[in-house]
Amino acid sequence: MINQPPQDAQPLQRESQFKWPTQRPQSPARHSTLLPLFPEVDYSQLPDVQWPRPAIPRNMQKKRGKLRRTPLAPLRKQRKPRRKKLRRLLVILSILTILSGLMCSQLNGQLGAQFADIMRSVLGPTVTAQIESWFLGVSDTAHHIQYQLSGQQVTAPWTIPHTHRVTPSSSTLTTMPLVPIKPFISPSLSGEGTWTTDGLPAPTAKLPPLVARTFIRPDPNRPYGIVTLLQFDTRFLALHMIAGTTQPGGPRGVYGPGRITASDLKNNLLFAAFNGGFKYADGQYGMYVNGTTYVPPQNGAATIAITKEGQVILGAWGKDPRLTSGNTDLAAWRQNAALLIDNGVINPLTNDGVAWGGTILNRAYTWRSGIGITASGSLIYAAGNAVSALTLGETLKAAGAVMAMQTDINPNWVRAFLYERNASGSLQITKLNPSMQGSGTEYLYGTDRDFFYFTRILPAPKRTG
Repeated sequence: MINQPPQDAQPLQRESQFKWPTQRPQSPARHSTLLPLFPEVDYSQLPDVQWPRPAIPRNMQKKRGKLRRTPLAPLRKQRKPRRKKLRRLLVILSILTILSGLMCSQLNGQLGAQFADIMRSVLGPTVTAQIESWFLGVSDTAHHIQYQLSGQQVTAPWTIPHTHRVTPSSSTLTTMPLVPIKPFISPSLSGEGTWTTDGLPAPTAKLPPLVARTFIRPDPNRPYGIVTLLQFDTRFLALHMIAGTTQPGGPRGVYGPGRITASDLKNNLLFAAFNGGFKYADGQYGMYVNGTTYVPPQNGAATIAITKEGQVILGAWGKDPRLTSGNTDLAAWRQNAALLIDNGVINPLTNDGVAWGGTILNRAYTWRSGIGITASGSLIYAAGNAVSALTLGETLKAAGAVMAMQTDINPNWVRAFLYERNASGSLQITKLNPSMQGSGTEYLYGTDRDFFYFTRILPAPKRTG
C-alpha cells in the first residue's frame, strides 16, 4: 500500500526556486584598497650568508661532542665610572698631602708645624697623631741607617776647652750642687755628663754661677740621640710664665701677651727663656697667670707653679696640698700631662701611649723637653732629639731631679736660649743646642705659644742683730 501525502501538505519547490532573505550590512560600506605587490625575488641569485653560531653559555663546555655544565666563573669586574676613579685619586692625593705636611712639621720648622695644625683641625688630634707616630717610626729607622752609613760617628753639641768644668767665682756663696751624670753609653763623648759654665753668661762678682750645662746620650740603642741640659740656681733667678697669643687659651677666647714683660727687658735682667707645654687641643691642660685663667686645671695633672714669693713648686694638681685652687698664694701655674718623675720614681706608664693621651706619642722617638726640680731646689731644663718619654725621664733622674714633668715635643717647639747684654748694651743670645729651631727673638716680640723665662735677682741682704 502506498502512503499518500496529507491533503494540507505543500508541494516541494525546486532548488532553483529557493531564495535567501536579503542580508543587512553589519557595518558601513568601505572602499577597499589593493596593496601594491612586492617585486618577485629570485633567491637563487642571492649570495650565501654565513649565520653566526649560537653562543655557548660560559658555564657550558663542549666535550666529546656534548655540552657539559661547569661551575660558573666569576664575572670580571666592570670598569668603575670615571667619577669613582677621580674620587679615589683625590683620597690618595689627600693622604700624600697629609703625610708630606707632617714630614714638614718634623723637618721644616714653622711652616710645616702650621700645616700640621691645619691637619689636626680637619682630621682631629687622634688621627693626626697616629699618622705622625707612623712617620716618626719611619724617621727613627732612617736615623738608624744614617748612623750606620756615617760609620757610627756622633758629634758632641759643644766642646769644653778647659780642664776645670765649672768656672769659680769670687763670691762667698756656695755654688748649687752639680752632680756629674754617669754616661749611659761607653765609650762616652768628650765632656759628656760633665757640668760646665763655659760659653754661658758670666755671673757677677757677688754671685756664684747662675747656670751650668751638660749633655748626655740616654739610649744605647740610639747613640745619636743627645739630650742637652741646663741647671738654674733658683736662689738668684726668678721664674716667670707667659701665655701665647693663641695657646693654650685661644680656643677658649682667652689670649695671652705672647712676649716677655717690657720691664724685664731693661738693663740685664733677662737671663733665659724656654718652651712651654702642649696646645689646648692636645689635652686641655691648665694655665693660670696673675689672675687670668687661660685653661682650668685638671686634677692629677703634672703642674709647675710659682708662689707670690717666687718659690717654685712641681707636683700633681690636687695630690700636692699646695697645688689647689684654694691656695691663694699661687701667682702662676702651668700643667702638662702626668708627672714624669714623682719623688724620685719614674712614671711606670711612660711607655703607654694611651695612658697619657693618644696625641702625646710617648713611645715615639722625637724631640722632647722636660723640667725637673732637684732636692736642693735647682731647676733643670732638658731637651733632646730621638728620645722617648722614658729616656727623657731617665735623663732627668740621672741629673738629680726628684720631681719632673714633660713639656713640649717635636722639633719646632722644643727650644731654649740664654740672654746677656754686652758692654754696648746689645742683647747676646745663646742657643742651648745648635740643632734647635728658633732664634730667641720670638719671645721678645711675640709668639703664639706659651713659654717660661728667668730674670736675674740679687740675694736678700743678711739680717744683723
